[in-house]
Amino acid sequence: QIPLEKKFGFVRIGLVYVISGLGGNLLCVLFLHSIIYVGASGAIFGLLGVMLSELLTNWKMHTHKIDEMLILVVIIVLDLALGTFPFGSNFSNIGGFTSGFLLGFVILTRRQHHWLNLNKSNTSQKQESYQYALRIISFVLLSVGLVGGGVLFFKGVDLNDYCSWCHYITCAPPSCKPGYISCEDYQIGNKLNVTCLNNGRSGIFSLSNRNPDEQAEELCYRLCGK
Repeated sequence: QIPLEKKFGFVRIGLVYVISGLGGNLLCVLFLHSIIYVGASGAIFGLLGVMLSELLTNWKMHTHKIDEMLILVVIIVLDLALGTFPFGSNFSNIGGFTSGFLLGFVILTRRQHHWLNLNKSNTSQKQESYQYALRIISFVLLSVGLVGGGVLFFKGVDLNDYCSWCHYITCAPPSCKPGYISCEDYQIGNKLNVTCLNNGRSGIFSLSNRNPDEQAEELCYRLCGK
């Protein structure tokens, strides 16, 4: 990140850090309503995302393009793999990475060098058409994602209701196996409030004449997507 600060300044990189953290936490809370996660993983992944987008949009300006690309890809894959272990959240990682990746196209584009004559004694700098296109598309996608995510958050939408397999993004075997699911429940009158600790999904159910513990276990499996 230090080379990026030298090239683009503290303000722009700081903006990436803050917005990436916001995007990561926003995606996390849309999937994990009842679990509290703390940390800066979303913002840090945003810096990885912006490094990748800066490399792509300023491709001609880099001398070791392939090496830089391979190193970034390996780091991202390894970090995402670590995010599937307990006490980590890949929702925050992915949200932060996506926010930083898109924001990089918007604010970290550099003008490309163009030779004015054959002896290359004079040069000019201008932005390529693909850089303008990436900037516009990325700005629209980032704006829609943040605003749309904010609207869904205030409406209390649980994205697990629309994606039954998404909890696998942030957990790995054996924690995703049925025998390892974990739920929290409490009873109020004839109502049972159950929360799956694996993916954050929760629900309130009416109790029948069956054993409450058996019902709680059955509802736990249902909420955890098993």
